[in-house]
Amino acid sequence: MKIVIFGLTTGTGHDAAHSLRWRALVQALAIRGHRVIAVERAGPGGAAAPWTIPGGEWLTYDDWDAIAPEAARQADDSGVALAVAHGPDARAAAGLVRESRSARRVLYDPDAPASLAALEVGEGPAHLPAGGLGGFDLVLTSSGGPALDAYREKTGADGVTPLYPWIVPEAHKHGHHRRAYHGDLCCVAPDARAMGEGLDRFFIEPAQRLARRRFVLAGGHLPDVAALSGNIAALPDFDLSHTGDLLASATLTLALARDDERRVGWCPTDRLLEAAARGAAIVSDRWDGVETFFEPGREILVAAQTDDVTTAMMLPRNHLADLGQRARKRALAEHSAERRVQELRGILDLKGGGDD
Repeated sequence: MKIVIFGLTTGTGHDAAHSLRWRALVQALAIRGHRVIAVERAGPGGAAAPWTIPGGEWLTYDDWDAIAPEAARQADDSGVALAVAHGPDARAAAGLVRESRSARRVLYDPDAPASLAALEVGEGPAHLPAGGLGGFDLVLTSSGGPALDAYREKTGADGVTPLYPWIVPEAHKHGHHRRAYHGDLCCVAPDARAMGEGLDRFFIEPAQRLARRRFVLAGGHLPDVAALSGNIAALPDFDLSHTGDLLASATLTLALARDDERRVGWCPTDRLLEAAARGAAIVSDRWDGVETFFEPGREILVAAQTDDVTTAMMLPRNHLADLGQRARKRALAEHSAERRVQELRGILDLKGGGDD
């Protein structure tokens, strides 16, 4: 079957991670015999790193208007046209897919909690097409659970099904210890402004209580943590490509959901899955559905209050290391790109091209 996928975007930081995951999913589809056409925008850094799709085609562009006619032709001739709601052309690509003559018109919302948060206050999510999601044969979302009913109602989508984030085993491996990243607890917060509640309760308060322990906070828009606690090392210009080394250099990793993700629940974040895939010992904040993805107490630790984090930091290192290895085994078995392709094929009822 011919599958055309829009919304791939190269670049740095979040765009680079997005591209890595989607390229892995495209390759997994292709090796099952599907003819995949990947439409990918080159990021601010210039030309996208070249890649090949077995039996498929890679269309790269830096001007949507220039690629749109060819993209529309490819979508019209497809069995599935899938628009990933990501990047500067998210709305344009979604509109093209919705108006196409593809046999199945699908949209994937990679940030359903943010969508719901915006819709609940009467705003239109910037990454979704204006006017709701009616007209798509199927909408896939990054989170599931009871919130799907609210999502369906507020977006007007005809059918909504979760497709959770995934990891890439070849890329998300153990890192190397680096002295600059050494700490007792580390946390990656790509946008700390969206994690205010969780950072206060599960990171800053533990740091204030355990003055002799070293805490490492990496990411963007960080608070003035030095003024809050002198034992916090802030890395405001952290390169996300070094995440593996940061996790390998800390005894324990706080995999923190954004505040909107915690309220919605059923949202295994990229940060949680990547930390697990790299074998890090993880303490996660509690959100509805977390036990569906990892077993608390055996694969990860779960914190509902500050004391849960400080208690986790007192556990023996060999116990934490065992947790990390069990989390890695679970991530590789149930949360890889290969596994998500199996689920996607089942959702779309795609036949042939591999034994899933």
